[in-house]
Amino acid sequence: MATHLADNRSDNERVIISLINKHKELPKAQIAELTGLSAQSATVIIKKLESDGLVLRNAPIKGKVGQPKVPFSLNADGAFGLGLKVGRRSFDMTLIDLRGNVRATVKEKVAYPTVDSLMSFTERAINMLTKNIAADHLPRIRGLGVAMPFEIWTWAEEAGAPKEMLEQWKQFNPELALESLVSLPVFVRNDAAAACSAEMSFGNAAHFSHFLYLFVGTFLGGGVVINDALFTGKSGNAGAVGSLPFFNGNEEHQLLTQSSLYVLENTLNSKGVEGRQIYSSTEYWNIDESLIENWIYSAAQGLAYASQCAMSLLDIDGVIIDGALPKCVKTRLVKQTKNEIAKRDMRGITSPRIIEGQVGAKAQSIGSANLPLVANYY
Repeated sequence: MATHLADNRSDNERVIISLINKHKELPKAQIAELTGLSAQSATVIIKKLESDGLVLRNAPIKGKVGQPKVPFSLNADGAFGLGLKVGRRSFDMTLIDLRGNVRATVKEKVAYPTVDSLMSFTERAINMLTKNIAADHLPRIRGLGVAMPFEIWTWAEEAGAPKEMLEQWKQFNPELALESLVSLPVFVRNDAAAACSAEMSFGNAAHFSHFLYLFVGTFLGGGVVINDALFTGKSGNAGAVGSLPFFNGNEEHQLLTQSSLYVLENTLNSKGVEGRQIYSSTEYWNIDESLIENWIYSAAQGLAYASQCAMSLLDIDGVIIDGALPKCVKTRLVKQTKNEIAKRDMRGITSPRIIEGQVGAKAQSIGSANLPLVANYY
């Protein structure tokens, strides 16, 4: 079923909104130059976007010669997105504005996710979050984005759930059920693709137009951006790098068993340390430094392999690595991934540029709320 759009914009309007979002603010002359539109066409479109409350006219900037330039920026209150993240042990609901600012968020821990608990949480959370928007701005909510693990019912053992409870998800159509509940357009993506959309819109410091996005969480997920747009594939699961085959020694495993927090959690548990503590804080891990170092070394090997595969198949601009990690750990992981790439045989392909993601641990939640904005404006 194709989800209807609350604010369907023309291609040229979308291009201009995307450019302003990317550059934060732009004058009309530069917008015309970057889009290839005539000055007159650019002026007409910008006036319409301004009239519709999507862009703001900022204070003129004086140059050395000529008339002052008037830059335009996105109006944060021009549109809003709601996002629902379905985790293996929690639900998150997030409200963001058109600039990607988080206006409000609510989280609820669960022993494991069920359909009934999801529906109940969604109804309560939306009632709470919409109180953070002025009444006359409520019609500017462009929809509900949903980020959830692909085929969540296959993770019963890891989630600690009775198999019959997660089997309910097989028969559940989240788009239909949630649209009926909240009376908003609903956009469903896997959690890593949603995180990728957040990085695409609000991060991507290198301004890559084509990139592989890797999110290191409980498991390893990925997303793909081609021509500045999220590429989701036939079943919405493009970029599922965690399922890549990876050889550690002579044994073949899925890559998620090499480069994920689940691996570190199991290592800690085997040492008599509570492994789940790594999920309680993304600011600092109070664990043995040698265990962190060993995990980084091992995880980086897998991330380098995924990066090499992406370069071979897609010839992208680069790779962006993010995750539910302390900033200092993420920096070290990216550095080690670069070291591992340097060791690999890259003959015949270009070595990728690898950078840190900017959105961080909340990328999946922010990304879920960004899905309605991407659908309507980018």
